[in-house]
Amino acid sequence: MKHGLSDAMIEQVTGLFGALADQSRLRILRALLDAKRPQSQGAVAEATELSQANASKHLACLVRAGLVAREPEGNTVYFSPILPLVSNICNLVCGHVSDRVKKNYKALR
Repeated sequence: MKHGLSDAMIEQVTGLFGALADQSRLRILRALLDAKRPQSQGAVAEATELSQANASKHLACLVRAGLVAREPEGNTVYFSPILPLVSNICNLVCGHVSDRVKKNYKALR
């Protein structure tokens, strides 16, 4: 079966999954998805209860991974999730986790 995972592709995919492998970054993605419109770094920090510096570091990682867009407007920079990629990834992974939890729960009964 052809899967398209060359070594170069594996390197890129590893970077994407690495960006998703952090609770703070997942909280940022959730906040951006919930906001329904681009958010400033300050708004993201407030919504996620992260410090400004920490929010900035994590937003930069998400931008580098191609999961978040950075849009300068005057003196403010706004951030938004790359759609539908981010919502599709979240729905797929959360659905998988939910199914696993249900199966584990049924096995314990």
